[in-house]
Amino acid sequence: MSMELVLNNVEVSLPQSIANLEQLKEELIPKLKKYNNLVVTEDSIKAAKDDKAALNKLKKAIEEQRISIKKQYLEPYNVLEAQCKEVVALIDAPVKAIDSQIKAFDEIEKQNKYKELEEAFTVLNAPEWIKISDVLNPKWENKTLKLDNLKTEMSDRVKKLAEDFEKLSEMYGESPMYLPVLNRFKQTKDFSQAAVYAVQLEQEYKREQERKVEEERKRAEAEAAKQAENIQNVQEEPTVGNDVIVPVAKQERYSVNTERTEPKYKGRFEVCCTKSQLISLRDYMKSEGIEFKVI
Repeated sequence: MSMELVLNNVEVSLPQSIANLEQLKEELIPKLKKYNNLVVTEDSIKAAKDDKAALNKLKKAIEEQRISIKKQYLEPYNVLEAQCKEVVALIDAPVKAIDSQIKAFDEIEKQNKYKELEEAFTVLNAPEWIKISDVLNPKWENKTLKLDNLKTEMSDRVKKLAEDFEKLSEMYGESPMYLPVLNRFKQTKDFSQAAVYAVQLEQEYKREQERKVEEERKRAEAEAAKQAENIQNVQEEPTVGNDVIVPVAKQERYSVNTERTEPKYKGRFEVCCTKSQLISLRDYMKSEGIEFKVI
């Protein structure tokens, strides 16, 4: 015997309409028009209350009949509904058992499929920064995606990432952005994102260099102004013996021993000059027999 649903049909005699619907409407519509524009006064208040009571009584009767008839209509349906739910519960039990077995079988298939993909990825000998999750199609569990096609996709993806890495290495090999750019590419696995990041780094590096040049210029100007002020304030003081000590802003000390009989003086000064001028000054001091030592 095949499983199928067979229903018993029962004739039920129940009200289907209001027999005097039109008569009720004819009586109610005039009252609606009457009370829409009527202002109740002391003389008409009793009649209005009587009309209200009659209308509420009719309304109550209609609602009671409607609810009663609805229950009568639903009674056979409720019996049928309970029987249907009982049978459906019996159906659900084996369906759930079958479903759990199918899911277990599908899970084993999925695990075996992923194991083969892992083995194929290992054979590719990808760099350590490339993981299988970076190159495996996210929809690999879909049964419509065949194993061979997924392996080919992985191989192509690994090759493309390696080529992009080499391209970036060549582009920024001599640049201070080399390591940051390559690290960004390793993180994102996206050539375009790494290239955009490189441009941002270059702009930041340029601004930083300009800032340092400007700071150095201001520092040099301040140093030159300070040295000029010190030169104007040179003080000469006699000293005892044959030693002359010349301290400068950077605490340089020059010690000179000479056999000259001329008076010795102490001078305090700084110089601001070019490299060639500084060399000339050094040579001059040597030619004059002045011994000096920078401390």
